[in-house]
Amino acid sequence: MFLQVVNVEKNKTASIDVDPQKGFSELCPNELPVAGALEIVNELIENHSKAQIRLVSRDMHPSGAAWEAEQPENMLEPVGLPEVDVKWNPHCIVGTLGAELLPGLPAIRDYDFQINKGMDCDAHPYGAFYHDQAEALSTGGIEYLRSKKIETVIVGGLALDFCVKKSIDQLLGAGFKVILNLASTRAVFPENTDNLAVELNDKGVIVVKNSNSIVSE
Repeated sequence: MFLQVVNVEKNKTASIDVDPQKGFSELCPNELPVAGALEIVNELIENHSKAQIRLVSRDMHPSGAAWEAEQPENMLEPVGLPEVDVKWNPHCIVGTLGAELLPGLPAIRDYDFQINKGMDCDAHPYGAFYHDQAEALSTGGIEYLRSKKIETVIVGGLALDFCVKKSIDQLLGAGFKVILNLASTRAVFPENTDNLAVELNDKGVIVVKNSNSIVSE
């Protein structure tokens, strides 16, 4: 399943860091910490080095959103709103530590394009490229990639089984070639990582173990 080497044309390649935020790390233990989140930073930076342009997405949530769990034990309870499926611990609230990027990543304005999502109280999008479940309200990321004549996107970030996976699905739907660097992502439920890799591979995603397998020319 894993390719030992994949060659990319740097001037036609972008990287995207999907929600690489402190709210998904052990730095914010009361939010949505993903085991090993801090370990992905070096690999995300390696992804950048293979690409011509760098994108980043962020959850930028308001306080008191419809998806907020009253207690941690209420997490994943269904909500039933058109744009909110289940409850989550409050995380990545605008103006708090959780909304910041992981230590060691570039400053937000050093990326070529930034995507802010989840800003409405009654919506909790997972993918980086649409604000809504119907995928009618674009965040502008796909249009930006097309304007730059990008063909291949290297993906990493948090978390593999939710926002990263959905972002990959959206990129595939838009016709991009997608490379998933497993070393640059972690899953909320790590026991599902292998199955997710197989599932994405079956959809046409090129899955590599780490950035050493990506050769940029």
